[in-house]
Amino acid sequence: MQIDVWSDFACPWCAIGLARLEMARAAFEHGEEVTVVHRAFELHPHAPPRRRVAAAEAVAASYGVDVASVRTAQARLTALGTEAGIAFDFDRVQLGNTFDAHRLARSARGTSSEQAVVRGLFAAHFAEGRLLSDHAVLGDVAVSAGLRRAFVTDVLGSDEYADAVRDDEAEAAERDVLGVPYFLIDGAWPIPGAQDVETMLIILRRAWSRAGH
Repeated sequence: MQIDVWSDFACPWCAIGLARLEMARAAFEHGEEVTVVHRAFELHPHAPPRRRVAAAEAVAASYGVDVASVRTAQARLTALGTEAGIAFDFDRVQLGNTFDAHRLARSARGTSSEQAVVRGLFAAHFAEGRLLSDHAVLGDVAVSAGLRRAFVTDVLGSDEYADAVRDDEAEAAERDVLGVPYFLIDGAWPIPGAQDVETMLIILRRAWSRAGH
């Protein structure tokens, strides 16, 4: 059974949702027979390589709320992240374009390094305060995840996988995906948002049963 996941590396709920999915899959009786495919979705496709503004201020401006409210929400996200085994340090987050990070993740799709690349990109952004438009950062994440340095250099030094990223985003638009994370189980069971582990486990079991496994 395949689960397609649309997400953006600048989205904290995506990080939480993916961690919860892994927890549900670990508890699922047939978890080893489930393949997770990561698909691209840019929350801010026109963002510059670097935005010199604090994350809390940027969110406050986007949603028309005060910074104090954003920091309260960030504290809640930090607590939820801890429950899911994810570290958030919003004061260190650097904002910028994530397109090349998505190209890098796409280059690892279907390999033994895919999950590690995705986890590494989220960690670099949210825990380590590293800029995901920086090719040196992307290279470090990819090599640490097991990809060959020469391969990564070739990908980042070209526009390779750019069309594949846009194809993912076009499919999301066709499916009327307006926000992420968005999970699609076996091509038929959509799960919008970062649902709790128990809910995801119930849907996994139901999808498996309905598919006649």
